[in-house]
Order: sequence, then structure tokens, then C-alpha cells
Amino acid sequence: MVKYFQGLNDLKNSWDQVLLAFWQRYPNPFSKHVLTEDIIYREVTPDNRLISRRLLTKTNRLPRWAECIFPVSKTKCAYIIEDSIVDPEKRTLTTFTWNINHARLMMVEERCVYKVNPENTNWTQIVREAWISSSLFGFTRAIQEFGLARFKSNVAKSMKGFEYVLAKTQGDAPSRTLVETAKEAKDKARETAVAATEKAKDLASKAASKKKQHYV
Repeated sequence: MVKYFQGLNDLKNSWDQVLLAFWQRYPNPFSKHVLTEDIIYREVTPDNRLISRRLLTKTNRLPRWAECIFPVSKTKCAYIIEDSIVDPEKRTLTTFTWNINHARLMMVEERCVYKVNPENTNWTQIVREAWISSSLFGFTRAIQEFGLARFKSNVAKSMKGFEYVLAKTQGDAPSRTLVETAKEAKDKARETAVAATEKAKDLASKAASKKKQHYV
């Protein structure tokens, strides 16, 4: 049985802006799992549609329970094919993506349609569908559940990354992301804790020394 996902997302930018940002999505701070992207085919059809095929390389971390079963070296990276069709007349961008390795372990197929939001023409609506399947006997259900959960998590990261790139193309990108800010705060807290520990040790040492002198 295939796990199915369907969702709607809105980007508060025009379709033209989203189309421009689509080709500049990587790299961004929220998609560090995307290692490479290469265009392997592109053409403009007689009716002015742009058809492209890209190859993406992404990290493919397995859950801990799966690492005990499958060699980590063979599942470290996933190769993804992304087909896209830009129709300037209908103002739609349609993408199809699927993995070309580890397909027996798990196949993830996704279809997205980027179109003008029918309720707000200044926004872009993304209609997203995904199918997660596995043909690995005995582990099918667990793998599909894991795949669906990871897909939902990646969608959230993808939207944050898209918003970041859109802001950047509009000159509004923050100089630092929330992740970077949180990391710096965590590092400062760690430094403060270490300094406090060292100071406490020093005070304890001095107190012990005074106490020793008192009893001598």
C-alpha cells in the first residue's frame, strides 16, 4: 500500500517572483542536505513552454533502526530527478521529482503545481502531492511511515528555504537566520556555563584553603 500526501502552501510573492526564485533555491540555510544540482536537459517547445530535467544529489540519513540492517555507505546519498514544465501562458510551473537509487528500499514521487493564487493574484499557491512506497518485504509499513514523516519535515524546511531565497532576491533577506542566531545564543550560554563552573571551582578552592588555614 502506498502512502499518499496532499497539501497546499502559499507564498506571499507573485508567480513571476516565485518562478525566478525557483531556479535559485540552492544553496540556502534550510536545505543543507542538497549537495549538488545539474541541468541535464532543457528545451523550449513550439508553444513556448520551458521543459527542464535536473539531477539533484542529497544526503540520505537513515533512521537508527535501519542502519542496523542496511550498509550506511550504500545509502549515504540519494540521486533525485526533477522534471519541470513552465507554461507562461497558463502561468504555471509543474514539477515532478523521484529518486533513482534506493528505489526498492523507498520510492518517493512528488508532483507540485505552482500557480497564481485564485483568491489573491499577488500570491502564489503550491499544490503538492506525494506518493511514498517500499517493496522491501517485512519492512514496508515502517519504511513508508518513516518516509512520510521525513517528507513532511522536508516540506517545512523547503518552504522556509524558498521564503529565504525570495527575500534574498527582493533584497530583504535577513543577514542571519534564526538557526544561526539560536546557535550563537547556545554557544554563548555554553561559554557562560563553563566560565561559571570555573569560577565556582576557584571560589571553592579558595574557601577550602582558608578553611584549612583556620584549622592549622
